[in-house]
Amino acid sequence: MPDNTAFDVKDALGRLMNNKKLYEKLLTKFEANYGDFYGKLQAAVDSGNFKDAQDLAHTMKGLGGNLGAKELHAASLAVETIFKTGGAAPDLPEKMAALDAELNRALAEVRAGVNMDV
Repeated sequence: MPDNTAFDVKDALGRLMNNKKLYEKLLTKFEANYGDFYGKLQAAVDSGNFKDAQDLAHTMKGLGGNLGAKELHAASLAVETIFKTGGAAPDLPEKMAALDAELNRALAEVRAGVNMDV
């Protein structure tokens, strides 16, 4: 996977039995349904609801993994791990910023069109 690519398409298609149409559909749903994800996550954190924040991070971790967005998966895992321990960690803002950056990178790539040539 090139460093500038948010998705490991080959990896994701391997899980989908090389069904490119299904992958495109999943990417489209991802973009449509998770554009406001970070705002929801931040709102949960701001209200001290770390259980909801953990659940949101867990969902994004799964999506990242299933879609082949390995850096998004890793960033979500890092945040989820902090929330599992109560949300008190000095590096939480840094980890949240990394998740936001990876989410934005993935969403931008979907909007621009993920290169399906593998």
